[in-house]
Amino acid sequence: MITVRRLGSGDDLSAVLKLCKEFFAEYQDHHPEFFDTDNLSDGDISGRFRESIESETSATLIALDDGETVGYASLSVREQPQFYKVKRVGGISAIMVVPAHRRRGVGTMIMQEAKRYFREQGLKYFTFYTAVANEPAIKLYKKLGIEPLHLSFLGET
Repeated sequence: MITVRRLGSGDDLSAVLKLCKEFFAEYQDHHPEFFDTDNLSDGDISGRFRESIESETSATLIALDDGETVGYASLSVREQPQFYKVKRVGGISAIMVVPAHRRRGVGTMIMQEAKRYFREQGLKYFTFYTAVANEPAIKLYKKLGIEPLHLSFLGET
């Protein structure tokens, strides 16, 4: 049975770090010139996860299948510049589901839990990015009623 909950101090951080590295490796496949996962160490990424355990404005969600970590998402609450109507907004900086568990509802469960977290924070909106080439994820987000906000373009000088 799959469950989604916040990462806690007693959880296996190495499983989340492994998924995070897989997340970056997938993005490296989309844009090899942007990421260098060969030089990505646990120390480079573990601080964010440790901080999220006690934080009031960030969280790491983990998806578990009978105790095995099969997905995660990094959440945060951001203050917007004064000229925005929406003063505080949620942000998802990463969402990852292991390939063997995709198309089984894990991503949907993670997104539902992320929405619940943001509502508890008093937020109405959240944002996140994904690669244009990540068509399966984009299809999921559209199915969940999540609308594109803007496009980022990449140009060479």
